[in-house]
Amino acid sequence: MRARSKTIEIHILVITMAFLAVGAIYGGISLMNDPSGETLELPLKLLKGTIFSSYMIPGIILFLTLGFFPLFLIFPLIFKPRWPVIDKLNIYRSYHWAWTYTLYTAIMLIIWIDVQIIILQTSSVIQGIFGLIGVFILILVLSPRVKRYYKIQTHTRHHVNKAKSNEDKIFDDSDL
Repeated sequence: MRARSKTIEIHILVITMAFLAVGAIYGGISLMNDPSGETLELPLKLLKGTIFSSYMIPGIILFLTLGFFPLFLIFPLIFKPRWPVIDKLNIYRSYHWAWTYTLYTAIMLIIWIDVQIIILQTSSVIQGIFGLIGVFILILVLSPRVKRYYKIQTHTRHHVNKAKSNEDKIFDDSDL
């Protein structure tokens, strides 16, 4: 069976994931280096009434879940390696785990932005941009061509029997 070639949507998805990773790594590192939030012009008073006394924990969460994780996914999105241990959390077994984890990333990003807006009771252009990036990743991941690319090809018994039958015909014809 012929391998599926990458479509323009796959390339856009990889680039978008890289953009998300860079932005979240920058934001996460900035918050970890300056937990007061001054570097990113986030006053500590925005955290009043939350469980956080500084931006350190949100910075770590941002760095790991929306920075490192999408960066990690770039390689498998391109090369589709078989890593059974990582495949354990794949709830969509008929798709490569990188596709499922990218779907998880889009959902995490959308939730992250929504929770930020709800907790901080403020919004910014950056939040709007990254919220749209989350929706864009979700749309790309669920697009038919991307789903088809990451769909795991399985060979049913019917396919194997049909191929064997075709081989038998070729062998029989050559005997003549």
